[in-house]
Amino acid sequence: MGSVKNELLRVQLRWMKEIDLDSVYELEQKCSPTPWGPMEFADVLMHSNCVGLVVEFRLQIIGYLIYEMHENALKILNIAVLPEFRRKGVGSQLVARLACFLARHTRQEMQLSVRESNLSAQLFFRSLGFKAVSICRGAGEQEEDLYVMQYRHKSRVLPTEMVLN
Repeated sequence: MGSVKNELLRVQLRWMKEIDLDSVYELEQKCSPTPWGPMEFADVLMHSNCVGLVVEFRLQIIGYLIYEMHENALKILNIAVLPEFRRKGVGSQLVARLACFLARHTRQEMQLSVRESNLSAQLFFRSLGFKAVSICRGAGEQEEDLYVMQYRHKSRVLPTEMVLN
């Protein structure tokens, strides 16, 4: 795919479907140094409290977010945007959609874990109002420290321009 100009993209945000899993898996392979496998996606999305969103541009999935619903929080399990679509508002719009869900439901916060080595993700989530609230030492297969980050719903709701179909 050619370069994408740095302008507001006309994208569609929608619920992830089973038919999307191959495309989401391919996207994950391009985006993550430690990608989820196909079975990890299928296993997570089989749980009734796990939900996936995808972003499409010209009928191609360019990003996704998978989250888990808890009584008081939404936990982001995985988020990815194709490299050529980063810094164009795609990831921000995915997270903003979750912030809108907070405003409509009884949940008060969003949470996620970010690898210590993933500075770009830390800065991205900080720019959206997330704060590091704890450190999980030596977690995961790489035994890397993780920052647990949290966004508390108050009066500030992240802006969104997309309509969920």
